Amino acid sequence: MQGMMNQDIPLKKKRLYGPDVHLVRRGGQNLVEKTYRHRPPPVRVLGRILVRWETFIYSKLGGIPGIPRVTPGPDPFTLCTTYMGGHNLKSGVKIPDAAYFDALERLMADVHSRGVIHLDLRNRRNYGMDEEGRPYLVDFASSVYLPWRGPLWRVLCAVDRMGYLKIKAKLNPDLLAAEERRGRALGNILSTLWIPPRVFRFLRDILGRIAR
Repeated sequence: MQGMMNQDIPLKKKRLYGPDVHLVRRGGQNLVEKTYRHRPPPVRVLGRILVRWETFIYSKLGGIPGIPRVTPGPDPFTLCTTYMGGHNLKSGVKIPDAAYFDALERLMADVHSRGVIHLDLRNRRNYGMDEEGRPYLVDFASSVYLPWRGPLWRVLCAVDRMGYLKIKAKLNPDLLAAEERRGRALGNILSTLWIPPRVFRFLRDILGRIAR
């Protein structure tokens, strides 16, 4: 991405119930702007809550390489973060290699060590690869914060790992070790029982109907 950008660039397909996500130029730097300001009132109210929550989560991850930084937004319905460059793994621009996945595991461990569990690591759009081939993670709106490493923390960290193994198996299956193949198989079974995505889809559909 060139340093001088004179227009906003959409980064995500527009949905009635979701935010607008654009790459923008603000204050001399490239930023990712996620905003609910143009959504109907029910979605905008929920968006304001999500913006505050995601800002809180990012505050817990400050200083970790591979995690965007929050910058001041124009209104309470908007989250602005630093642009990490490169591309996301959904784009298929480059197949991640062993070095990428090794670095990604370290990044996930750093995130978990701060008490944050992402919970949406089955989505390739949430993984990035910067211009130097290094991993980064984005979109922490559905994350949870658990500062104590109890049984629930371990279970949810395992959920993140299963999501990660799904991505690794899809993009470069030859890199999967035997233990990872077993974890991937278990993840396939448990994913049919994982309730939060179903709840999210239900709420999304309800909001979509209300906002019409």
